[in-house]
Amino acid sequence: MEVATLLGLGLAEPLARLWVAMTAMPGAGAADLAVELGMGESQLREHLDALADRALVRVSQQTPGLLVPITAEAALAQLLRQQEEELAEQQRRFQEQRDQITKTVMARLDAGDGVTDPLHRVEQVVGADAIHSRFEQLAYSTLQSIDSLLPATGLSEQMLADAWPLDAEVLRRGVKVRTMYLEAVRNDQLLLTYARNFQAAGAEIRTSPTLPQRLCISDRRVAIVPLKPGVRGYGVAVISAPGVIASLLELFEAVWHHAAPLDVGNPIDTSTGLSDTERSLLTLLAGGATDETAAKKLGVSLRTVRRIMAELMQRLNASSRFEAGIKAAKKGWL
Repeated sequence: MEVATLLGLGLAEPLARLWVAMTAMPGAGAADLAVELGMGESQLREHLDALADRALVRVSQQTPGLLVPITAEAALAQLLRQQEEELAEQQRRFQEQRDQITKTVMARLDAGDGVTDPLHRVEQVVGADAIHSRFEQLAYSTLQSIDSLLPATGLSEQMLADAWPLDAEVLRRGVKVRTMYLEAVRNDQLLLTYARNFQAAGAEIRTSPTLPQRLCISDRRVAIVPLKPGVRGYGVAVISAPGVIASLLELFEAVWHHAAPLDVGNPIDTSTGLSDTERSLLTLLAGGATDETAAKKLGVSLRTVRRIMAELMQRLNASSRFEAGIKAAKKGWL
């Protein structure tokens, strides 16, 4: 197994190089491996400990005290499982954050007019006109920054026409704007044109295969979130509680860090030939998501999910999704 494959499965480069060297030099001790890899013996032993922590090496039954690598097949399965666990943990943290935010919002709404501290006020806004008016107020009061997630496609021409004056106004006043759309925006000509015009006017635009929820944060102190994520038209909450804002900012920055610039297109990983959407679909399905769930997460149709998966199976020469998963892991696609 090559170093690139191990890197694709999330193993750090020094650990990948060490594991490959161990498979190429059966029975080699720490001193010989250190010379081969050009590193100090103490550093190499730290890397051996890290491989042991990830269960990629075991104690030799033939030579007591010697660590030997597990088989390539076992390593692939182990790394794939660890990646799945890490992805599940990341999704769990995102869901936990979203649930906590929703819980806090609803608790403060239940408190009603008894919440008088403006720093901890939560305002419930229902109805398209009322929501637009609240966004309008926020746009004109923002002084420094607006960070937003927009996990939606298929917005009407009228909705975009109503949004443009507010977006143009904040940019005209020199407000720093960062907005993330779903990668599927590239299949929505109306929204894609809007995003490109928005970027040309000065906004920073990125895309991600999936986004956790709709979000708009003004000046890192006021946020607008849906009262019921995933249900359009249910209403929004305007929040200024510092603890909730901090969680929302952490969520935004985590997604922004891994997002791709709009003008990159559907970025292709040169080492695997996969687009972000293809890799995300493989990861979602490997994690147990149904086709319907994956389509919703990616902002594409069920037909598109099945088409992409069929194309991937053809590229992998796989006769089943299970076989495709195994071959994808061996290629370092997961």
